[in-house]
Amino acid sequence: MLCYNLKGTKKGRKIGMLGSFLGFRVKYVEKEEYSKTIGVLTGLKEEVTEEASVEETSGTDNAKNEEMTDFEEEMIVMLLADNQTLDKLLFQMRKEKVQIPLKAIVTAKNQNWTSTALYKEVKREHESMTKAEQAGKKKEE
Repeated sequence: MLCYNLKGTKKGRKIGMLGSFLGFRVKYVEKEEYSKTIGVLTGLKEEVTEEASVEETSGTDNAKNEEMTDFEEEMIVMLLADNQTLDKLLFQMRKEKVQIPLKAIVTAKNQNWTSTALYKEVKREHESMTKAEQAGKKKEE
């Protein structure tokens, strides 16, 4: 499990405990590591000394990917063995009242992205889902 902007925080300690309890190897990612791919950070891939192509690591195609190099929001990225593990983690997070809105699962596609590229995609998806949820609530009223 990759943890962003959680190191040294109460929430970070809780996530670390929960993750370890469920068998996750917990890594608190430093800002200096944001340019590494998710695959490298999770141990799925070996770090390559030559730079990967921008297309491979950028995630989405917009030009802003090169402008932003870090972010301040909390995010977790999980490498899962099965959905049951995810369910257990999410249940424990709710039980312990640990809220981290930005969550992602490592996929074949996003393991080639940098942390920053993944953050932007997860953030965009979260904002889109939040807007849809709010629109649904307004219709109910």
